[in-house]
Order: sequence, then structure tokens, then C-alpha cells
Amino acid sequence: MATEYTIYLVNKSAATQVFWCFLAPPAELASDPGVFANSSTSLAVASMAPGINTFTVPVQYVVGAGASNNAVGLNIKINSSITEDAELGQMWDANYATIPPNMGPTMVLDDLSAPATAIAIKSNAFNRGVNEAGGWFSNMSYGIQTYQGFIGMSWSPDPSKTRTLTPLLKFYIATGTYGANSLASWTEVSNDSAVLSVPSSFKYNKTTVTYTETGKWKITPGEPALLSSSSGYLLRGRDQELPSLIESHHLLSEAHARLVSLAEPDCAEPRDDQAPGTAEADKQVDELISVKWDPSVSTSANGETHLSGTLNVNVALLAAFSVFVLSGVSFSISRAPVGGTTVWFSYAGQQSADAIRKLFVAGAKLFFS
Repeated sequence: MATEYTIYLVNKSAATQVFWCFLAPPAELASDPGVFANSSTSLAVASMAPGINTFTVPVQYVVGAGASNNAVGLNIKINSSITEDAELGQMWDANYATIPPNMGPTMVLDDLSAPATAIAIKSNAFNRGVNEAGGWFSNMSYGIQTYQGFIGMSWSPDPSKTRTLTPLLKFYIATGTYGANSLASWTEVSNDSAVLSVPSSFKYNKTTVTYTETGKWKITPGEPALLSSSSGYLLRGRDQELPSLIESHHLLSEAHARLVSLAEPDCAEPRDDQAPGTAEADKQVDELISVKWDPSVSTSANGETHLSGTLNVNVALLAAFSVFVLSGVSFSISRAPVGGTTVWFSYAGQQSADAIRKLFVAGAKLFFS
């Protein structure tokens, strides 16, 4: 599973702002005036908006090729007609047709390799002059496909040329009236934007970008300091006194979860004679109905996997629980109202995200305490 970076957006200005995410060019393209910024990733955030507003960026590179009646240039809308996921060390062939007739390109993985830390895109021997004289213009793109759209760059390829690109995980967060997939200059994008670099701008693969009351940017590694893990809303006013309490509760829940996993055997798993929905003092056994995972997954410096989600159980919860155990693995509960069947939970441990997700099968027993 691709590593994901989450960028939290906070708007403290007096008006709604449209936030855009751009990917900085690799060194091989940075000084090329024919390479333009290309993004379809934007999000409007109201002034002092409650709730969570994010860009989620998986580290999954893509390469693309296209051809149309639009020449590559500023403010021109460029969409690749074909895109492929690309991995480090791969070389992709972009094969453009020479007109007539007007045809789109194809892309295939080359038998040759790129350097282990790079991705290469190679164009074929098409006749660019004939094509452009006939109003048919080729384009080539590189970037990342996020959950909200594409971020990357586009240019007009030369025939029989190989571009070897060393990915740079650096993002620009800007506000303004950019158009989706409408090409922009790097000067315009980088001026007056928040610049995020991996890993220095992130904590546990998360960072908070705040557009302040005076139109300036503030970058804080990690989640928003005033984010309530139980409600998912940004706190204001007197509630600003709560963050330290929330963080303390979170740490206590994680510690409790670890203690449960080390407790006596009958606490690690439900007993065979306990049916789902039964309760014993401050414990309850229930049955998993469904689960929905949050998109953000991170790995801490000590190798721990961090992920979270929301699940539904069969029988209403009979008490306020802080942890549950599934297949011997402990999970912290951030919110689980008494009398409800919905549980907000998180995991922090050495198992992979895929291994944890595979545990959550409908009908599985959950041991709450």
C-alpha cells in the first residue's frame, strides 16, 4: 500500500478560500520554461469552517500522454488521454502518431529500466512539425494521482527523447482562481504559497496548513492542535482549553489498550461460552457488522502503524468502553456512545495496515472493556 500524506487545511481569513495543491517539479524539469504546473486538486473552505478539510496524497506516481487541438501553454487545459501508474526504476514509452489521421498516443512499459531512484518517460520518433502544422499537439505529463485529483506537470514532448525524472516530494498549497488541469507557471504557483517538504513539514505523515487572518501561511507538522478526536470538529472559544485533555485521554486509551493485550488470557479473547451481545460487569462481547476505514495511514519513526476507522456492531453498547480486542489485537476507542452501535476507533502497533484490515470480517467477535 502506498504511503499517504495528509494535509489539513484551516482557513482563518474572513472569506471562503479555494485551496489548491501543486507538486513541485523534479530537478530535471525545474529550469525548463516549457514545463507547466498542472493540478485538478482543489477544495473550498469557508471562513473558520468546522470539521476536517484535507488533501490526501498517496505516493503513487503516474505518467501520462495525450494529443489534442490545444498547444501546451499557460492557461491551456491539458488532460492526458492515457495514464499509467509508475514505479521507481521503470521506463515508460509514450508512442505518438504522425497525422493524418489525428490519433491519440499509447503507453507501454519499456523492457529497459530507469535508475533505481528515478522514473523515465521516452517518446517515439513521431513528426512533431507535421502534427503541429496540422493543428495536432502532443503533451506529456508526470505527477501523483491524489484522492481529490491530479497534481503534477505537463509539457510538449520532443520526438525520440527520454526524460529521466527523480521524484521530489514537495508540495505547494495556494489559494486563488486556478482552473482544473489549466496550466500555470511555477512562478505564479510558488509565490505566496505554503511550501511543504517531506519529511520536514510532516509529523506522522500529517501536517496542518493555516491561512491566517492576515493572508499569511502557517505550517504546523501533525494534525491541527485544536482537532477533537471524538467529534472531528475544530474547537473554538472556550473549547480551546480542551486539546491537552483530549490528547491525555488519547494517550491513556492507547496505554490501556496495550495493558489489555498483556493481561490474563481470558481478557485477550472472548470466552467460547460468551455469545455476541452479552455483558459481564464492565465487559461486553459483540459482533462486527461493518467497518469503514479512514483514508489516512501513517508510520511513526519507531515503525508503528497508525490507522483509524468507524465500525458498527450488532447490539447496542451497554457501557462506556475505551478499548476492544479483535483476534488478540487491541484497539483504542475514541468515541462509542452508550446505547449506540457505532464505534470510532484507532490502531497503533507493529502490524501492517493490510494485516489489521484483514481482521475485520463481518461476524467477527469484538471484546469490549
